Amino acid sequence: MKQRHNPAMHIPKPNLALPDYPSRSLRDLAAVVLFTAAAFWIAAWLELNERINRWTASGEFWQADELRTTLLALALALGWFSWRRWRELKAELTLRTQLQGELARALAANRQLTRRSLELQETERKHIAHELHDELGQYLNAIEIEAVSLRSELASAPAIQVESVERIRVLARHVYDVARTLMRRLRPVGLDELGLEAALQQLLEHWRVRRTEVHCALQVDPRIPTLHEDLNVAIFRMVQEALNNIARHAQATQVDVQLTASDAEWLQLVVSDNGVGMAAGAPAGLGLTGIRERAELLGGSCTIESGNGVRLTLRLPLSPVPLPEDPDDD
Repeated sequence: MKQRHNPAMHIPKPNLALPDYPSRSLRDLAAVVLFTAAAFWIAAWLELNERINRWTASGEFWQADELRTTLLALALALGWFSWRRWRELKAELTLRTQLQGELARALAANRQLTRRSLELQETERKHIAHELHDELGQYLNAIEIEAVSLRSELASAPAIQVESVERIRVLARHVYDVARTLMRRLRPVGLDELGLEAALQQLLEHWRVRRTEVHCALQVDPRIPTLHEDLNVAIFRMVQEALNNIARHAQATQVDVQLTASDAEWLQLVVSDNGVGMAAGAPAGLGLTGIRERAELLGGSCTIESGNGVRLTLRLPLSPVPLPEDPDDD
């Protein structure tokens, strides 16, 4: 994000649709028939054959009367040439159709693999976060409590012993804070306990702490029903990645996050900033590509508009597209 430019940029998607060749062929054939009928009518009306006979009779010395036979042979040869090219084109179109079918299957398999990879990643993150909370967090709290208790018992002990116990307490608290930060990055606690809106609010609050010069605003439509866990996680991760992009590139002072229910079946997520915008023709980075992939895996779409800042618009279905069954899975 280095320069400003006005036109909207849509992240491209592969277009696997073939042109409508059968309908085009029928239209072209109809045009050929009409042209032939018109030529016959004009020739009959002008009596072209008789006139050609009179014109070529005067050029008998130059064999001009054989010109019609030569042109007929040329027409037949051109017809044979066209037929050969048509066969080659048909074979090429058949091969292209097969390759596009294979490409579509490969893309579908890759999308299925990506979605399952993301699901496994989120599951593992959730498991690790719970382990940190249930095991490490509790033990660190126990160490801090023991240190506080020991410090009280050593009130009359030498100062060096009291200081050592206090350092243990401080170190335990520091490690606990680090563990909490890791837990929040792995899996936001509010997402499971309080819901998506609270998790997004918490995300923006922590982002404000690191970016005090940026004003952040969150708007969540109260009409939005309870969402599926996959959709909650995807929205949270997309907002998180969008904020990371803004922090790295935008140089913005205002960020707005809006989540609305556009209708009964679709959500609209908009993340906008007032930063420097994107350079004209600049390719989408890994962050934006990841956001697009998450949106498309759910059956949604991603649009980016750049002008006075960047506006990221995501249209997501309330019911995510289910993964197709893998015939290789038992």
